[in-house]
Amino acid sequence: MIAIPHYSWDVATVLFFNKFCGKSQFWDTLALLFLSVDALRTAILVALTAGIWQYGKSKSDKNAQKRVLCILFSIILTLGIIEILNALIDSPRPIVTMGHLIYNPITTLDTQALWKEGWVRNPKHGSFPSDTVALLTTIAAGLFVWNRFLGITAFLFVLIAGILPRLYFGLHYVSDMALGMAIAVCSSIIIEKINLFKSLSEKILELERRFPYLFGVISFYTAYVIAEKFVLLRKLPLWIRAMLEH
Repeated sequence: MIAIPHYSWDVATVLFFNKFCGKSQFWDTLALLFLSVDALRTAILVALTAGIWQYGKSKSDKNAQKRVLCILFSIILTLGIIEILNALIDSPRPIVTMGHLIYNPITTLDTQALWKEGWVRNPKHGSFPSDTVALLTTIAAGLFVWNRFLGITAFLFVLIAGILPRLYFGLHYVSDMALGMAIAVCSSIIIEKINLFKSLSEKILELERRFPYLFGVISFYTAYVIAEKFVLLRKLPLWIRAMLEH
């Protein structure tokens, strides 16, 4: 694997934001909620995207529905690139490499599980680049193309709910998240420019008109899987292997 060094400014930024951790149970809990509860983070942006689809159906606006499909294609491209880089690059989280310098949050019996799920779930997973921030940014970029105000609001939400909690707890360096955001924006631009995806969108919309019930079921399930950050797809190979082992 490729080892990625982090410069002093990258380390200093993490330590600056992390020094506020463990000082207030209110802020620690709020940050833990954004970190660990997908319904308060990813699902909100997914819901805003689903709203565009419903708007397109009610107004017979195919461009609105195509916008949602562009976001979906962009998510697939973004996370595909991220997973490849995560597999090739060795970059432990700051909380792993600088554990003696990182402050832990104040937790109660109710919030201890949030902290464990926030990073202990996969502490050895490479932090470079950040897949969560990349996913959130991809959706925000698509929303921005649809509506500037909605997009700017979404980007601010990514900052508050996605980026700051990860610095606050020492889970990512700035460079991890900056590269994730750059990949997300570039993926969105690529999808916008390639005609193949435009023609594919037309075919998908035709299927939606022919099979509305089936398409509705698949759409809801797809939105749910995205809101959960594809946890099912990531864990499925491990579960299948466990079932087949003797």
